[in-house]
Order: sequence, then structure tokens, then C-alpha cells
Amino acid sequence: MRVSRTRRIVAASTGGALLLGMLSACAQASPFTTVKDFLVAWQVGNYEAAAEHTTGDRKAVARALADVRTQLDAASLRLRLKAESTPGTPDDKGRIVKTSDDQAQARFQIRIDLGENGRPLEYQGQMALRLLDGVWKVVWSPSVLHPQLREGERLAVVNTSPERQTIQDNQGRPLLKAVRTDVFGVVPQQLQNVDTVVKRIGEITGQDRDRLKGRILSAPPRTFLQLAEFPQNSPEALKLRNVAGLQAKSRPKPTQPRHAKELIGQIGPAADDVLSLVGAPYQPGDTVGSSGLQLLFQRRLAGLPSVKVVILDPNGKPRKEIRDFSQGEDATIQTQSGQQSAEPGPVRTTLDRQVQLQAENALGSLKAPASLVAVRSETGEILAAANHRTDGQNRAFEGLYTPGTAFSPVLAAALIGSGGQKAATEQECAAEATVGGAVFTTEARADSSLGLDVANGCRTSLAQAGAELDGNAIDTVLQKFGLTSDRPWDLSNVKNQRAAGISTGTATERAQLAVGEGGVKVSPLTMALIAAAIQNGTWRGPLLIQEPQPTGSEVPQYIEPATLTELQKIMGMGVKNGSAKAAAAGKKKFREGVSTTVTDSQGRTTSWFVGYYRSSGIALGVAIAVEGQVDAARIASDFVNASNRQQPQPSAGETPITVPQP
Repeated sequence: MRVSRTRRIVAASTGGALLLGMLSACAQASPFTTVKDFLVAWQVGNYEAAAEHTTGDRKAVARALADVRTQLDAASLRLRLKAESTPGTPDDKGRIVKTSDDQAQARFQIRIDLGENGRPLEYQGQMALRLLDGVWKVVWSPSVLHPQLREGERLAVVNTSPERQTIQDNQGRPLLKAVRTDVFGVVPQQLQNVDTVVKRIGEITGQDRDRLKGRILSAPPRTFLQLAEFPQNSPEALKLRNVAGLQAKSRPKPTQPRHAKELIGQIGPAADDVLSLVGAPYQPGDTVGSSGLQLLFQRRLAGLPSVKVVILDPNGKPRKEIRDFSQGEDATIQTQSGQQSAEPGPVRTTLDRQVQLQAENALGSLKAPASLVAVRSETGEILAAANHRTDGQNRAFEGLYTPGTAFSPVLAAALIGSGGQKAATEQECAAEATVGGAVFTTEARADSSLGLDVANGCRTSLAQAGAELDGNAIDTVLQKFGLTSDRPWDLSNVKNQRAAGISTGTATERAQLAVGEGGVKVSPLTMALIAAAIQNGTWRGPLLIQEPQPTGSEVPQYIEPATLTELQKIMGMGVKNGSAKAAAAGKKKFREGVSTTVTDSQGRTTSWFVGYYRSSGIALGVAIAVEGQVDAARIASDFVNASNRQQPQPSAGETPITVPQP
């Protein structure tokens, strides 16, 4: 954490006061003593004492020395001088050399920490000395502060940021829309009360006040300095417009999610909590990602800000650039593929904008929170991640829900693979069964088979079958569906959950696992991957980011052909003869899937549909989870029949974006 300027100076002064007193007590019979006293006093912030060692006006020199810290928003200032040389020795760097009995030249090193964990500004300073009335004095000139500084000039820090890049779908189309945005900032010279303005900005945006003030005072005084941006007419923008001294410039900027807003995330001011995540060189006044992919890929999307130290002429215009901190070895961004680049670039996802729109339209009329995930079955690419009424949370990836008998196809795979059963294998679907002390109830059925029991969610027969299975047989199938670990999926650090509470140690645990109850929890993403595996015959881990390249992926798992054939029959029975009939109600139909509604031990109800679909050559594994009692199979039908062509009209303040055709 960066310490405030006041605290830094006080700490430095405490450590240097004794040294300064001892040096001042010495007779200043050599230029070395004068230079040493001057540099120590300057470094510890005792500017008036430093000014006494110069030929200049005491107050003017003290102010000029103090201004160096302010003009550079310095975290610290360090000065270093080597030992005094003797007459006739070479003019080495950092030494004091007498050019005559009453004149000398001194060179010293200055190191200024600009903060933000970046490289310090380092340069060689120089000063002339003259012997006056037996005392050596520093001949005052602005060049003492910096060798290239002239009368009436000052130092300043200029910050510029590259144009932020966009987040794209799988065809390079933007997933962001342009909205009218208010860019707020100040012209430092025009501010009547910096502290008041900074206080109000800090209160509204959550940015650090000391650092905002430092940035204002170090900027070119006659140039507009951006300090925050918000969508026009947002609560923050309306408050900032009432801050005296703060100016607003309005323009359209592609910053708001067009789709998948919980996954894409938002941008906002660099408040302290966000700065702790994005790190240097971003600082208050910058606009950074505050959630989702915008936060996770901040450096990729925004690039690195350019920080330059310049000399301003008396008119406030940059005359000379002293140092460009955007160049050099630390001006790089580590990409996911390991390459280094200082330039920003887009983030291309696997999301398909049309499929995502269908998913959002399908959930749009629900009054309860819901999530829908669609993955490409052949590859594991996530084509849609829709969330509805989830308070900004990406529950499609992060939500863990009791799956109920929507999880039973996993049990069926174990029964088929290890027990030789088939979809048509007859079973008894009784109204009640006790397994290992746990009681399971269901609606009894006269016509019962493995396929029909999965299709209709017969909890009693499924629980009994699960309890009788060998734990190793179930573990083998769990591995086939990526369920032997509860660690998150590898999604380039995008937050997600896989599963929890899966255990096969006892008969009761195997029974509960068979019907997806007890402590068993899964995410919608996990269930979509299971559906995709049953459709394709190969389970693949999920993929979300195309560019930059993901760091890795799960090892594919193959389902034996005989097992796959029977599983697909069972999924077909779920739509044709089971609880997922509504999935085939529309013009476009799901032909395979299961549906259920389950209430967990805490009384939370979740309605599920898990199935797969093929359209226009694209195979999709789909999972829908609704936090409440609904027919999730009907929502699945709404999904495949929803319009994927008509784009929503721009809302108030939104600027349309022309999308290139793929």
C-alpha cells in the first residue's frame, strides 16, 4: 500500500534530523560540507534549512525544493553524493571538484520513487558552488532541481492510456455495446479548492483521496485530467455533475455488456479494493475492470498506461520529455500464452452471440432466478452462459444446486457399464424404499424399467440400484464425467464451481448419489458438460477463452459405445415418455433430455432440464436450473425456439455498433 506523502516526509525527517544537526555544526570550510548539508536537508523535507545553503531567496528556494515532490507526486526522494575529490583528480561522476579557490562543481545522484511499484526516476544532478565570506554556497538555479530545467519551468507527470479493447464472441463480434458516457476530470489550474473536489470524488467513487490529489497536483496544470467515467445518467454520474470544479465530457464508449453481463463484468473507477486486484501501474483516476472478464483480463484489454515525466514551459506546455515509463522491460503484459506485449488486445470468448441471445430470451419471462448453459458437444466450448435475476452473480458457472434425478443418467451409465443393464431392463418402482436408514419416496409406477425410471425420476428404484452398485464402479463413471474432483474447471481463472458432496463410501451415500440428493451439489455448467458427453460420446472439459490462449484443459474421457447407445435411449425416453415432454412442444424440438424438480434439506427448490440438441450441424449440451418450481423442459423448448436473429433495439443513451459479418 502506498503511504501518504505527509507520513513519508515526517518519517524521513525524523531519521535525518540528527545527521543534519551534526553536519551543520561543522565549519563549512569545504564545498563538500555545504553540498552534504544541502542534500540531507532537501531529502528529509527541511526545505528552509536547505535554502540557507544557497545564494537564492530563501522562501523561493524552499518552495521550489518542496515543489519537486508535489510536481512528481513522489513517494520518496533519495540523494547520494560520493566522497570529496582532491585537486587534480579526474572529474568522476558524483564527486565535487574545485575549479578555483572560490568556485566548485558538484555532481550527485537523485532517485525519485513515483510510487505504484514502478521503476524510479533516476538522473544525475549538478550544481555550482561559490565561496562567499568564507562560507561555501550553492549557486541557486532551477537546474539544481534538474539539469535541463530553465527559469519559469516546472516538472510534471503526464498519464495517458491506450483505447480499451473489447470482449468478443466466437466470431469476433463485440459483446459490448456503446453507451453515452460521462468522462469526468479537472483542469488543475482552474480549481479553487483541490481538497473539496478530491473529497467529493473520493466519496462518490471510492478512490483514494490522497492519491487523487497527488495526481492532480503533478499533472500539467492547464490540461484536462480524467479522474472517473460513468454511464450518463447513472447515479454516480448525476452526483459527480454537481461537484463544483469537476468538468464532464460526454461521448459514446463501448463499455456495457450487450449479453452475458454477469460473465463479461463491468468497468469503473480504480477504487482501493479494485486496485488491490489489478495492481500497478494502475492508479486512482484510471478506469479499470471491476468484475468479470473485464477485471480478470484488465491488462490484456486496457494495456499499460503511459507515464511520462516532462518539463513544462512557462505556458504549461510540455517542452521536453525526461523519461517515458511506458518503455522498457517492465512495460509488458503477460498474456495467457506466455507472450509479452505492452499493447492492449481484445479477448475473444467461445460465446456465440446468437445462442446467448436465445438463452437470455428463454429465461426472460421467469420470475425466479435461473441460469442456462449451452456447450458445443464436440469441443466443450461454452456457447451460452445466461443468468436471470441472479443479482449480478454468474450462477451458470458458480451456482451449486441439488440436481435430483437429473443426475441419474450418471447412475445409469454405471449400471450399464458394470452391471450389464439396458434401458429396457425391468425394475420395480415402489412408492417407498428404505436404503441404509434413508427413506426414499416417489410416485409408484406399474410399468418400470431403467430407462423409464430415469426418465420419470423414480427415486425408490434408482436409490436401491445405486446402493447395490460397487463404489469402484461408480467412481469409474464419475471419472468419465469429470466428477472425481471438486476443484474448479480450468477456465483461464474465471470463477466457477464443479461439484460438491459426491461420495460413494456407504450404501446410503451411493443411494443418495443415484438420485442426486443428500449433500450432492453441481453447477449448471457441470450438467451441460454431462449432457454434451452423452450426445457426443466423449466428455470434454469446458473452454471459454479463445484468445489469449487458455492455460490448459481437462483430459477427454471416452464413453464405451455400448454404454453410450443405452444412455442415449434413456435420454430419448425422457422426452418421449418422461417428465421432459414439454421440451418437444415447439416447432424445434429436443428429442433427448431429462427434467425434474427437487427440494433440498434446507427447503430450497430447484427445477432442472438437462439434455442435448442438434441444429444446423451444431450439437449442443444444455442445462437449465431454475430456483423455484417450474417446468424446466418448457424453458428448454423456449430456448431452441427463441429468435436468434433479431437484435434488441438500442436503449436510451445507447449507440448502435455496426457488427461485421463473419
